[in-house]
Amino acid sequence: MGITLYTTRVLLKILGIEDYGVYNVVGGFVSMFAFLNTSMSNGIQRFFNYEFGKNGIEGANRVYCTAVLIQLILAVVIVILTESFGLWYLHNKMNIPDNRMIAAEWIFQLSILSFIFIIMQAPYTAAVMAHERMDFYAIVNVFDAVLKLGIVFSLPYLRVDQLIMYGILMACISAINLTVYYIYSKRCFAEIRLRNFFSREQFLSMLSFSGWNLFGSFSSVMKEQGINLVLNFFFGPIVNAARGVAAQVNSGMQSFVTNITIPVRPQVIQSYACGDLARSMSLTYSISKLSCCFLLMMAIPASLEIDYILSIWLGNNVPEHASLFTIIILGTSIVNNLNGATSGIVHATGIMKDYQLWGSLVSISSVPIAYLLLTYYKVPEIALICVLLCSVLGHIACLIVVKRLVDISLTNYFWEVVWPICIVFIFSFIVTFPVHLFIESNSWRLILVTIIGASSVLISLYFFALNLHERDLVIQMLKATMGKFRK
Repeated sequence: MGITLYTTRVLLKILGIEDYGVYNVVGGFVSMFAFLNTSMSNGIQRFFNYEFGKNGIEGANRVYCTAVLIQLILAVVIVILTESFGLWYLHNKMNIPDNRMIAAEWIFQLSILSFIFIIMQAPYTAAVMAHERMDFYAIVNVFDAVLKLGIVFSLPYLRVDQLIMYGILMACISAINLTVYYIYSKRCFAEIRLRNFFSREQFLSMLSFSGWNLFGSFSSVMKEQGINLVLNFFFGPIVNAARGVAAQVNSGMQSFVTNITIPVRPQVIQSYACGDLARSMSLTYSISKLSCCFLLMMAIPASLEIDYILSIWLGNNVPEHASLFTIIILGTSIVNNLNGATSGIVHATGIMKDYQLWGSLVSISSVPIAYLLLTYYKVPEIALICVLLCSVLGHIACLIVVKRLVDISLTNYFWEVVWPICIVFIFSFIVTFPVHLFIESNSWRLILVTIIGASSVLISLYFFALNLHERDLVIQMLKATMGKFRK
């Protein structure tokens, strides 16, 4: 997270706000098609986890062979879509300065190439997650972040268009990641072997699951990249740069939270496959609280000190609107963490239709609503507020569907998940805000707000949010950790 945030600072300084905005909107447009890959890769991981729980390695190998075929088909579809509709949109609808259009075309094609590498990596990433090899996952993520920082530092020494060269080097990193994941999976997992196998039933089952998952991923894209395009249409690449900065802050914090929750999803699905619904629901509730509270631990201090943080991070290159964008996006991310946790139990059931349909329709509505409001009120923050409100409504719609699938109590969910998170937020904000209010803005205030904000979240999480069983687990983990240090 630290390397990624520092990389953004250096990149923004080297490229400048305008080129950074061009990269954000053009690369973001290509990644808009990532909903196709996201839906498929989530489906692959779900089937890996489910087959491991029921049929072992043989079942997982059938999933792998089918997944490779599906990802190849998907790569062809994405190339056709991006090289037709995507190129038309780039030349006719995007607000790109004339003198940077050639660079934008290069970034567009290089982003497609990078995305193809990411598509073909999906089966291997899913296998790593299914086997819960979090050590490898962590090492590769750090390696990836270091490489990206390295190429940013190298840009000033390359006598070419820096934006184009950045796109080329980013494509190379995607190819390296694919190679590393393939070699590791091939050597470590018995099910990663291609054979002459095709099961129409397996193919249609994975495609059907991923089809509804695709619809849900599309709504997520419309919340993110769709809003990016709307902002570009009304305000140009400078505002896109502001949103890019805010997204980087959120991405860094969210990656920390995601890496905490990743090991839980396989356990939720495998427990459900073995018929242990009680454990699946218990894990879902626990991870909902933990993911939101860990994000609050960083989001509360960051929101209070956002102006000072951005000035330290980006110097004099802070784009206008970046501060408010960051606060709103962090609030949206907290809501999305709630929804992300409950989606695990839906993936375990494999019944995606109603969950994705209703949640997605509400989410997609944020784009036309934002467009309509911006037509009358030229305030870019309105677009992100629309996303936040639609995320809240979308989560409510998804909970109603989950209740029908596994018969959870919505009242119980509120008192065990939502209310404890609200208590943690209120307690931490009340304790932290006076420090921000009465001390002059400087590095000492930032340190104090961070320490007090994080500590108050952890204390209130333990005493107000965790139930008795969860507290016992925390105590056992602490004792085990202290025991290792004593040795």
